[in-house]
Order: sequence, then C-alpha cells, then structure tokens
Amino acid sequence: MRAGLVVLGAVLVISGCARTAPPSNSPAVPVFSSAPANASAERTVPDNCGDVATLDDLTRDLGNLVTGAVQPIVGVPQSNIGRVARIDCYYGVPSGQPVGKAKVWIGLASYVNEESARKRLTATVADERTAGATVSDVQVGQDRGVLVRNANWMLVAIRGRVTVVVQVIPVLVREDHAGALLGQVADHALTDR
Repeated sequence: MRAGLVVLGAVLVISGCARTAPPSNSPAVPVFSSAPANASAERTVPDNCGDVATLDDLTRDLGNLVTGAVQPIVGVPQSNIGRVARIDCYYGVPSGQPVGKAKVWIGLASYVNEESARKRLTATVADERTAGATVSDVQVGQDRGVLVRNANWMLVAIRGRVTVVVQVIPVLVREDHAGALLGQVADHALTDR
C-alpha cells in the first residue's frame, strides 16, 4: 500500500511538471493606470506640457528613461478643419537641438465636434499609409487607436472631440510592445487631471 502511494505521488509530481508552460522569452508589458474613474470623459486641451505628461510620466509609461528639455508649441484655432485648440509637446529635446530631435512628441487638439476630430484622425492615418507606413488597431484605455510604423512609432487616437498623436523614436520601445506602451501614453495624454 505504501509503495502504491509513493508511485501515485511520483506520477502526480511528474504530470504536474509536464503541464508547466515554458517560460516566455518576452516579458509581459506592464500596464499602469493612474487615470481617474472619469478617464473616458473628454479632456480639455491644456496650455502647458506639464498637464499633458511629464518626463517622469513618459519614463513610467514607456518603461524607458526619457531625459532632456520639454518644449511646447501652442497652436491656434483653424476654422477650415474645425480645430479650436492645439498643443504640441516635445519631450527629451537634446540641448541646442530643434524640436524635431525630440525623443517623444505628443500633440493634443480639440475640434468643434466629434465628426471634425474623426476626419482629422482619418486624414492623418491615410497620409501615413500613402507614405508607405504600416498601421494596426491598438487599445487606448477604453478606446481604440491606430498604431503607425514609419521612421518612428506613431499612435493616433480620438476621445470625443479631442485627438492625440504620440510619436516615439524607435529605440525607446520594442516592436512587440509598441502598441501597448504608446497606448498607455495616449490614454494618459487624453485624461484630464
């Protein structure tokens, strides 16, 4: 009887080992959420980059250190496309370099209505496809966005009447994590604080 229990125990241990999944070579992407309960509510486009995201926010969301200057460009209303407010924030700009050398760019714009915002998003994606970029749908909080792969990673999304564009240099994110990480940054930028 005792020998039977030993054999049964050995069989259970061996069968338990056989069911263990092999470790993944690619660790899971951590997803952080500091968004308040009203995260799906439409945000107001702020007039400073600190209210869009900070270098610490980007470092946390991207899982990679982002350093350098932060430079804003506040846009103006543009009636022909229905835009009422815009801010472009350039993060990680190297000393003495133009904003085009930023590691991360986040642009927020609000429009007179959701239809105008959606038209701008659709036009941006179409322009990128025409230029040869590949696109795919990704999650942005409770919404969906479009991940664009061209020279840099870009994500465009909409929440109500507000659009966001997030662009990141390729060395900051791995290809298999780009959608999730840029989705976090976009959701952060689209969330009022």
